[in-house]
Amino acid sequence: MPKILIAGGGFAGLWAAMAAAATRHRQEADNIAITLVSKDPHLCIRPRLYEGARPEMLVPLQPLLETVGVTFEHAEISNVTPTASRTEQAATMDHDRMILAMGSHVAIPIIPGAAEHGFTLDAYQQTARLDAHVSKLDKTAPGAPTLVVIGASFSGLEIATSLRDRLGSDPEIYLIDQQEVAGQSLGENLTHEIKSALEMANIQFLGGESVTNVTADQVVLRSGTEIATQTTIFATGLRPSPLVKHIGVPASDGRLKLDQNLRVVGETGLFAAGDVGIAAADDAYMTLMSCQHAMPMGVVAGQNAVLDLLGKALRPYAQPDYATCLSLGASNALFTQGWDRTITMSGTEGAAMKAQVNETWIYPPSPDAGREAIFDAILPTQP
Repeated sequence: MPKILIAGGGFAGLWAAMAAAATRHRQEADNIAITLVSKDPHLCIRPRLYEGARPEMLVPLQPLLETVGVTFEHAEISNVTPTASRTEQAATMDHDRMILAMGSHVAIPIIPGAAEHGFTLDAYQQTARLDAHVSKLDKTAPGAPTLVVIGASFSGLEIATSLRDRLGSDPEIYLIDQQEVAGQSLGENLTHEIKSALEMANIQFLGGESVTNVTADQVVLRSGTEIATQTTIFATGLRPSPLVKHIGVPASDGRLKLDQNLRVVGETGLFAAGDVGIAAADDAYMTLMSCQHAMPMGVVAGQNAVLDLLGKALRPYAQPDYATCLSLGASNALFTQGWDRTITMSGTEGAAMKAQVNETWIYPPSPDAGREAIFDAILPTQP
């Protein structure tokens, strides 16, 4: 029996599994076995973690996969090759086609004390750890009312501007970045609005700075500035899963280069989707590490793994439409369209759009909808 193995149960992996199952069904190829392997039993709605860890941000994988006829293996993959994968239990999982979708992690800088004393919102458990830490702080202790966020790009901005609302108190909040302007990497169209939002939220932005040391009660900056704090949060960019470093052709940021059909360049029968791979979204732009790209990439990779097994023409990936929605507090968000990030909504209107994105658009279909409805939601048109 031909086998498709999907490594990773995040947005890319789950959407790949649903699309592969839909394509198998529509191609009347029920002899193809599809298995998804993930170290977590849930899909974590990771883009929402700046809100704090909430149970509704964990979507169980097993019920949905069972509904669409995909086998779920709860295991951590320790090694990947183009022909087989090995789990932490040393079990080898052979396959005929494979989709790499192991995602990414926050890259904490290698500086003294950062890994030991820093926090991230990289996963649900890490977010819950931060929530518990903050809830137990003695607000009278030195540095307790002060929160420091390192990294002023998309994630860092959302984290910093959410903290005051989440904590229900009036902490002193610092946002630190090596760039001189907050949100500089997001483009000039957003920087003025971001600056205004930080001022309104009374967040102190320190640009052109970097951290040289982190302890349990302070952060030391390159300039020599010392900030007394018991809470240092890193939002310092993403790195792809290290499991892919010996596979295919790597891009400069460590992601795998993918062709138009999301096959890994330099390999045969190996596809990738989401943060581990980079592909052309259109003629001028490449995919970013974002669920906005991970989900459609997963759909195409899932389709193509099945079509490749059947010897049929593969579907090219393209995603020319690009939009973002940046939360800047409970009642403010910037919704942008186009690669130049032209703002089309802001304030409460933008916040309403952000809520719709976070609470509806990025969730998978419910298993209660039934197999056919799930297939139609993932692949609206028959391949």
